[in-house]
Amino acid sequence: MTWRVFLLIPWLVSALPALAGTEAPQRPPRTGHARALTLDEAIDLAFAQNPDLAAAAARIGQAEAHVLEAEAAFYPKVTARMEYSYSNNPALAFSSIVAQRRFNFGMNINQPGWVSNFRPEVVGAMNLYRGGQDTALKKAAELGVEAAELERSALRNRLAAAVTAAYYAVLSAPKQAEVAHRSVETVAKALEHTRARVAEGMALKADVLSLEVRATEAYESELKAKNAMELSRSALKTLLGAGEIPEFREIDPGLPKPEADFGKLLDEALNQRPEMQAAARQVQMREQELEAAQGAHRPRVDAYASYGQNSRSPGDFSFNNDNGSIGLSAEVDVFSGGAVSARIQAAERRIVEAQAIQERTRLEIEDEVRQAHLTLNETLQRLKVAEAGTDSAEEALRLVHEQYRGGTATVTRYLEAETDHANAALRAILARYETRVAEAQLRKALGHWR
Repeated sequence: MTWRVFLLIPWLVSALPALAGTEAPQRPPRTGHARALTLDEAIDLAFAQNPDLAAAAARIGQAEAHVLEAEAAFYPKVTARMEYSYSNNPALAFSSIVAQRRFNFGMNINQPGWVSNFRPEVVGAMNLYRGGQDTALKKAAELGVEAAELERSALRNRLAAAVTAAYYAVLSAPKQAEVAHRSVETVAKALEHTRARVAEGMALKADVLSLEVRATEAYESELKAKNAMELSRSALKTLLGAGEIPEFREIDPGLPKPEADFGKLLDEALNQRPEMQAAARQVQMREQELEAAQGAHRPRVDAYASYGQNSRSPGDFSFNNDNGSIGLSAEVDVFSGGAVSARIQAAERRIVEAQAIQERTRLEIEDEVRQAHLTLNETLQRLKVAEAGTDSAEEALRLVHEQYRGGTATVTRYLEAETDHANAALRAILARYETRVAEAQLRKALGHWR
């Protein structure tokens, strides 16, 4: 009876830590009377409330902010500043006197004395050319936004599959508990009948003991089944991000009919899976970062302009003393100690790394599709066998029960038939819901919920 009764529950609990729109999802208003949800409604609820998706939306916002930061390099930079100096250095003092429009030929240029100079100033600068670095960094940032959006799509795909598994675990748990309860009742009736026969001298005390052991096992299985019901609901609550555990109603969509051609499935997965597209974006990002690093070898050209005025004290400001300047500057790094070359080499290695990750992602997707396809076909076959076995086990138990009550079957044979019936019923329940979960896993492998 301890056969894998609760197969769906451990799978679900172990899968929970792996789950983690351009706008943060909004929580729908909650009402006092929750109606029963279908699977599609449960998935939509998870998309609206799961905190991992909210975190993914925040990461998209961060990526968009990086784009704005990269675009800022194409706009002028304007700075306002105030300077004060007090010096008797002939060069500095003389330049301050000239800027303040106070020079006369009677001054001793070599001994100007201490000179105060206040200068409020507005300075503007604009990058005209940086070897393509700014353009490459902007493209890399835009690819980063696309990668973040694809990562959110991948999370949605994984979340929907996990919700599906949890949903069917919640639906199957009460049915497993019902089977366990029926087993308890069946053994209890047999135990009562056997005790009566022992009292009449028609059965052995050992038969009662055997049935008592079986009753204990059946009761233990019922307790586990009831606990599994709570575990499955708690797991689904975590995935939905809900404060309350809603009720669910099952809609039977019929048995799935998987595509027989694995090649078609693989092509569909490679074209649809967001993980594959995100890996491609990562390669493109690294290529743009390499372009930016190589741009450091090229010249840089900047334009600048400034406007301000000089005076001996803040109270002496006058537009008669204003002055300004404009100009261009060009520079190129002749030698930087190998820093630029090192950055280029690092960027090249990051491209190789991204390409390797892209290939690994492709292999993982191929393996996931193959396993999901094989598992679905296996569960469909097991479902047919399990349903046929349930009918046989139920009829066998009925016959053995009549024989046992008539005294023509031993208690050992009765226990075997009852155990076979309980296990067959559980196998049928698990096979049906495992088929649904396997179908969801294949959909996830194909990127159905991206």
